[in-house]
Amino acid sequence: MKINEIPKIKFGSSSDDIDDLANKVLKGEKTATSSLYDYYEMGLKDRSEIGDYLAVLNSKDEEVVLVRVEKIEIVKFGDVSENFAQEEGDGSLENWISIHRPYYSRLLSAIGKELSGDTLLVCEWFSVVTQ
Repeated sequence: MKINEIPKIKFGSSSDDIDDLANKVLKGEKTATSSLYDYYEMGLKDRSEIGDYLAVLNSKDEEVVLVRVEKIEIVKFGDVSENFAQEEGDGSLENWISIHRPYYSRLLSAIGKELSGDTLLVCEWFSVVTQ
């Protein structure tokens, strides 16, 4: 795979969030992410595979760091653990829920669905390859 073919990824939705989360990846404070399973099933998001490389972008679409996908699990929203919330860079499960409940509710509403404890998430863990 050529460098320009490496998929690009941004975390967060606002410029401040995107830059903060990219920096957390760079510092090793964010080693995981989650996405809605429904988005993959509907073809709205590309699937990652273990071993894939992803270029993490900042709010200016500049590459900040290259990561490698190490592990992928399907987890129910209601089963997200304290440990995963910390790995995602959100500090605690309570904070993770306060961030992700409205975010996923908004995304699901756009496709005519509602968030519940049974909503499936694709949880991915990654490691920094280059800085």
